Amino acid sequence: MNRNRTRTLRMTTMAVVAITIIIGAVKNAGTGSFSAFGVENISAICPLGYLEAAFAGREFLPHLLLSFLVIAGLTALLGRVFCGWICPIPLVRKLVVNKVDEGQQDFTNSTANDDSAQPILEDRETAKTSCSQESSSTAKNSSSGLVILGVTLGSSAIFGFPVFCLICPIGLVFATLFALIRLLHFNEPTMDIIVFPVVIIVELVLLKKWCSKLCPVGALLSLFSRFNRNLVPTVDRSRCLEEHRDTKCQRCRSVCSFDVDLKNGSGTGDISDCTKCRECADNCPVQAIRFPWR
Repeated sequence: MNRNRTRTLRMTTMAVVAITIIIGAVKNAGTGSFSAFGVENISAICPLGYLEAAFAGREFLPHLLLSFLVIAGLTALLGRVFCGWICPIPLVRKLVVNKVDEGQQDFTNSTANDDSAQPILEDRETAKTSCSQESSSTAKNSSSGLVILGVTLGSSAIFGFPVFCLICPIGLVFATLFALIRLLHFNEPTMDIIVFPVVIIVELVLLKKWCSKLCPVGALLSLFSRFNRNLVPTVDRSRCLEEHRDTKCQRCRSVCSFDVDLKNGSGTGDISDCTKCRECADNCPVQAIRFPWR
């Protein structure tokens, strides 16, 4: 699949989901948002929101446990598809900073429309040196999201309410949309329509590694996706350039927002971080990467 087509499909999927939620709010259907959603008697909640509420109230909340387990099960089955195809933050990032995903190196911009562009190659001695330097920082980089997840749950327990929900960019996106609906539909202006977008811009512009390194929602989903065995990107070594040249191709890793190294595992990201965005497969110069259903 063409990389531009994949990106367009991803952005369209995110937009359709957001528009569906907005229509539900306008029609007063009670569908809610990603923070708390449902239809009629079926209700669900953000998995991180569930844990925050449980820690804040120091109670089990059995009526919300089922939705938590369903989301955990779907993530274990499909991986972090939510982050790559449903979460509105990449779409907002595209609109705000004109970039689909974070973490991509500058060369992807210059080769985005050049199908004949050559992969980034380096000799094996240089590759070994760079891999040894990167391996020391892998654990540190991959654990940063888990640390923030722990701080998020700890702060909820200490203060008695979901603290992170006040600054969660996912929730703030929909809170901004709902504030806009109140303004246009009911003529009810509030400060939310100014404050929330400012917070979102600060988080996405200043905290450029938010999704890949800082988001506690993504960190929680990564814990579930460690059990994922489906739609996992694999490298066809019979076609990979490394098997035919004395070089190391860096194209797939360089376009990965989470720095996942599919070939040697030397990146700072783990395969459980994969959001199924297909950037690696669509940018491979020899189409050696597949997403098989195993």
